[in-house]
Amino acid sequence: MRTIFNSCVPRDEVLSGELRDEMFAAKLKNVIDGKSDPIYQDPDIFFRNTFATQGLITLVHEVCGRLSGSKPDSNAFIRLETSFGGGKTHNLIALYHLAKGHSPSGVEGLVQPNLLPDNENSWAVAGIVGNDMDPANSVIHGDITVRTIWGEIAWQIGGKTAYELIRSSDEQMVAPGTQILDMICGDKPTLIMLDELARHLRQGLAVTTANGRSNLADQTVSFLMALIDFAVSKPNVSVVLTLADSKDAFSTETEDIHQVFIESQRVSARQEFVLTPTGESEISKIVTHRLFKSIDSASAAEVASEYSSMFTDLERKGIDLPAKAQRAEYRSEIIDNYPFHPELLLTLNRKTSTIPNFQKTRGALRLLARTVRDLWSRKPENTWLIHLHDVNLAVPHIKEDLTSRLNKSVFKSVIDSDIVSTLTGSKAHSTLIDESLWLGSGKPAYAYRIATSVLINSLTIDASSGIEQEELLLTTLTPGDDPEHIRRTLGVMMAEERIEAAMACWYLHFNGQKYRFKTEPSLEMMVQQELSGIGRTISKNAVDERIRSIWQSRHMQTVYRPEEAADLPDDSGKPKLAIIHYDSASTTSDSNEVSDLVSKLFTYSGASQSYRTYKNNVLFLVADSSKITRMVDVMRRHLALERLNLI
Repeated sequence: MRTIFNSCVPRDEVLSGELRDEMFAAKLKNVIDGKSDPIYQDPDIFFRNTFATQGLITLVHEVCGRLSGSKPDSNAFIRLETSFGGGKTHNLIALYHLAKGHSPSGVEGLVQPNLLPDNENSWAVAGIVGNDMDPANSVIHGDITVRTIWGEIAWQIGGKTAYELIRSSDEQMVAPGTQILDMICGDKPTLIMLDELARHLRQGLAVTTANGRSNLADQTVSFLMALIDFAVSKPNVSVVLTLADSKDAFSTETEDIHQVFIESQRVSARQEFVLTPTGESEISKIVTHRLFKSIDSASAAEVASEYSSMFTDLERKGIDLPAKAQRAEYRSEIIDNYPFHPELLLTLNRKTSTIPNFQKTRGALRLLARTVRDLWSRKPENTWLIHLHDVNLAVPHIKEDLTSRLNKSVFKSVIDSDIVSTLTGSKAHSTLIDESLWLGSGKPAYAYRIATSVLINSLTIDASSGIEQEELLLTTLTPGDDPEHIRRTLGVMMAEERIEAAMACWYLHFNGQKYRFKTEPSLEMMVQQELSGIGRTISKNAVDERIRSIWQSRHMQTVYRPEEAADLPDDSGKPKLAIIHYDSASTTSDSNEVSDLVSKLFTYSGASQSYRTYKNNVLFLVADSSKITRMVDVMRRHLALERLNLI
């Protein structure tokens, strides 16, 4: 079975140098102005990096079919709706390049050549991004000052000449009618794209029109209604508008735009065409296409077979895994997601993407590009798939992507404490556990695997936060791993098993169903802090008191901590139980040797060191040397719990 380093070739820009945010933050205005990064500005590079989703194919066929005249019954008004980072802006940039006469070479099946203009007869294009409009200060184009969306559309379609037709409406900030729009567009095929208008509407509430009777937000809503009616009436005009879902920060304004659609439908009796740019099942294809030059399909099938065999074998041994691991469809998922583990993309898509700042596909691309670059720089052994635990939280940019960028900075201390520490001279608890249990014997860093997987599943604050043990096994296991190692590591991380003091995680919680990292300390952290104030001398004294309280003189005469022959009476009275102090002598369960102290006490008696007469009347109790440290640690923890009033 080949590793991903032998079967996959990342794109050059993923591997070379520091990754730039421009690779992931597409801006329509920058492309229109000719100022964007080449990966968006250069049509050949752009389409080479574009995976043709079903949504993009449908969008292009609708728009190009209408503007080319080949499909006049195509929808005049199309709305792209999904969450931020879901592919809307990418689709608008694709339309812009096509409208300008650029052939989408390298994107098989995207659009037929007869539906496209040529470079000399490109279509008119206007692309408006609500975030880039400035209602208060206007937009300056040389000696032209544009105040409104309709003014900007006119300027982009026909420059100063077209703007003069609409100047009065723009200066007064009053929505124009369809007649002016007809004069601006004329008979030339025209594509009008409107991106992120909800924020612009909110800004427009603070701008009063010239006559003082309205505001720019209301007039923008009126303009949208007129624009939709105009597009429906013109066979060579297409309007594409993007809209985030109603859960974003501008939900009220988004609802206002929805109302425009409802009203326009009543007037025109024509339904809007709603598209989702990226389907959930397509995200893996987008990510792999964008990040890799080539992926060996034979290796994908071989790896999927190995993982499926592992899941079957574990199920046969009685190891609980999610039911989907046994289904044939899951093997296909491994192939489709290769080289990424299905649970990695599933977690990013269904959990992490619900955090607004993550921005869905864009956020996944940014995070995974950095993960791929890190993996190829290290090339760890036996990397058959890219798992959740391969997201290296020791890399500053990756750590920032999952904390500060998502407004989750509070998790930085969780990472430093329990997963991987960036603090000089300090080791995270997972590191300590792995060094103690696994790394010395050549086994994987199971504690780090577990902690990273749990953390990424913990970033949301809803009911989906956290991960069950069955899912954790599915996420972390690779062929050749023993699931008992995962379970034992979890026990140590949760302080259910103690190999040394102060190793358990401070922020890891378990609610009986799911493991989850929280920013609030667990009980274990409070105990560990209390332990820091309890020395071994205090603990030993408490152990000594405990031994005395357990072994009191009743049927036998207890002699605690005899050091000299005279300390142990020699008579025919009650049998003597000599409790040897663990610091003085100890033994092991398989040892036949008798310590010098026990031998001396058994042989001699009295201050004169005469031979003991009643040897058969003495029983010695000696500590197991392998359990002494554990005994003192348990007492130390017991004292800490007492101080916290927990026992």
